[in-house]
Amino acid sequence: MARRFVLGGSLLVLGVLLGCSGSKSRFKDAVSVSGTVNLDGQPMPDGTITFIGEGGATEQVPVKDGKFQGGVTPGKKRVEIRAFKLGKPTKMGDQVIEATPENYIPATYNTDSKITAEVAGGAINPSTFEVKSK
Repeated sequence: MARRFVLGGSLLVLGVLLGCSGSKSRFKDAVSVSGTVNLDGQPMPDGTITFIGEGGATEQVPVKDGKFQGGVTPGKKRVEIRAFKLGKPTKMGDQVIEATPENYIPATYNTDSKITAEVAGGAINPSTFEVKSK
């Protein structure tokens, strides 16, 4: 029993270490890119920017205080931008179901996005993305 506990704990720690490697890409040929995301003319506080390659591979980079930096493979990308806030809790009888995060960025910047970028030579073009909340 103790052996299973130690093995399970070791696997958990290994999973956390491998899964939380910061903004490094899981692709070996990724290059470091950085840029800016503005929301209504101001730096977007928190969110994600996702780069989708022509083959459908996705690479997500966190956005904090309007800045992003992470590993992305070279090539033409479709860009999706999201930011989340807590929705409203739901009441079912006497039970309250906690609120879940909801994307508040319009679909034209994510699921319906036509935004593109090119990653080449360790840079992204464009490197600044302007988003409107309405």
